[in-house]
Amino acid sequence: MDRKKRWDWNKHRQLILDMIQNGDESEIEGFGDTSSDEDDPVGDPDYTPLNQESSESECESDREVPQPVGEISQPEGEVSQPGEAPQPSTSTNKHPLGQEKFTWRKKPFEAPDCTFKGESVIPPDVLPTPLQYFRRFITEEMIESMLVQTNLYSVQTSGTLKNVSTTVKELEILIGMYLRMGLCQLPGNRAYWENDTRCAMVADNMSRNRFQTLLTSLHFTDNTDLSNRQEGDKCWKIRPWLDRFRKQCLEITPEEYNSIDEQMVSFRGTRSPIRQYVKSKPHPWGFKIWARCTSTGILCDFQVYEGGTGKRTTLGMGGDVSLAKRGRGSFDARVEKGGSMAIVKWHDNRSVTLISSHAAVEPQDKARRWSKQEKAFLDVNQPHVVKEYNTFMGGVDLNDGCIARYKYNMRSRRWYIYLFWHSIMLALVNAWLTYRRDCKLLGERPLNQRRFQAEVATSLILIQAKRGRPSLDSNTTPQPATPKRVRVRVPNDVRLDQVAHWPVKCAKRGRCTVCKQNATTTLCQKCDVRLCFTEERNCFKAHHFA
Repeated sequence: MDRKKRWDWNKHRQLILDMIQNGDESEIEGFGDTSSDEDDPVGDPDYTPLNQESSESECESDREVPQPVGEISQPEGEVSQPGEAPQPSTSTNKHPLGQEKFTWRKKPFEAPDCTFKGESVIPPDVLPTPLQYFRRFITEEMIESMLVQTNLYSVQTSGTLKNVSTTVKELEILIGMYLRMGLCQLPGNRAYWENDTRCAMVADNMSRNRFQTLLTSLHFTDNTDLSNRQEGDKCWKIRPWLDRFRKQCLEITPEEYNSIDEQMVSFRGTRSPIRQYVKSKPHPWGFKIWARCTSTGILCDFQVYEGGTGKRTTLGMGGDVSLAKRGRGSFDARVEKGGSMAIVKWHDNRSVTLISSHAAVEPQDKARRWSKQEKAFLDVNQPHVVKEYNTFMGGVDLNDGCIARYKYNMRSRRWYIYLFWHSIMLALVNAWLTYRRDCKLLGERPLNQRRFQAEVATSLILIQAKRGRPSLDSNTTPQPATPKRVRVRVPNDVRLDQVAHWPVKCAKRGRCTVCKQNATTTLCQKCDVRLCFTEERNCFKAHHFA
């Protein structure tokens, strides 16, 4: 009786996940193996088999402990010995624990009806404002939760005397300032308050010291509550914020075509349990995020990658050699016994494996590739599933490009703060892309990303809450006062140029910048400083002719 090779689907599915997560390029056993014992499918004249020397076999999966690669199963259909109880068939589609099993055969794949039956995007009656789009993803509930944990964290680290006592409005101002910094990139936070590089929208709405205090106090969960530290969750410090943000992303009306790819959040610090190194990325050090985006770049779902299991596949590089020696364009495929899924392995520069319930090999297409040996472009065979994947794979890259345009790199010693600022930019980009999609449906011309981000930032900074009857609760934290205007000192070259230094009178008295002792209402319009100009003292002249 012929012995048939057994393929553990659960094991290989885990191998696929490990390959994705760990960057291992080894592939699934049995694909492209010239010694495989499998027949060609019957009744498909257009299917070109890659393996000719085989008899039909079924690759069964078993969702128990993964077996070693290359394990040989017992022959199927054995008859039990007299006096023994009949053994259950190993070809059933149900695992003893109730889990589904998969049987794979080499046969043509019949594509199902792929008519998109999802919800259609309904344009709004009235186009919301950019701030309203942004608040779909960064909700008031999220800000209030961060407010509680920020105030608590400041007390835990500095004591009650140094409680940061922030408010929802102040945190919104902080986020608005961050978005404004992305539009006006400077080398460091302090530069936005310095005389030579001052940014009025940032410096006029919060003092530099208060800004730094809030940055060091931002927090998202209670460190003293051990119930927050779920086993295996390396992102527990920011998990509540990520879960709420992901919930808002899942509420987006999905589109027909989506793509899944990885994003990198740049981080070069060493104190992080989830830092990764991906050599091929522009920012190789950082955090990896698996993202699902529409073909237009809207983020629908994501998951922060927390590291692999540490287990490497036993296939090594040998899995790529069967197809590699046949050259570019070679492929092999298997179809699940029920015909619901197909798995295709295709060799281009290297072997890639795709699993789909939508497409498989047929209809084949040609891909144009450059040949170093012949120094010319050649047409190589390309399975249909590869073409479908490449057509709509750019959604995550589009989302990445939009983020990189106006993202400000805020430095911090705490690694999870980088994920927080990245989520702010994800929310901004999602808001803009959703707004642009609605504008297209309504036939209106949308704002570009720069103007959209500027309007969101300005609204977060300047908009005030509706005034109502004062609360009788004495524990209510008052709204922070608007910081005083910071005067910009002109350089000495400007002060001494003796051109257009006009004295003007102002309503409010201020200390003279020269004598430092007397108050005066005389102001130099160009230098923007108060100077004494009386019969007894002429500090105005001394200041401009020193």
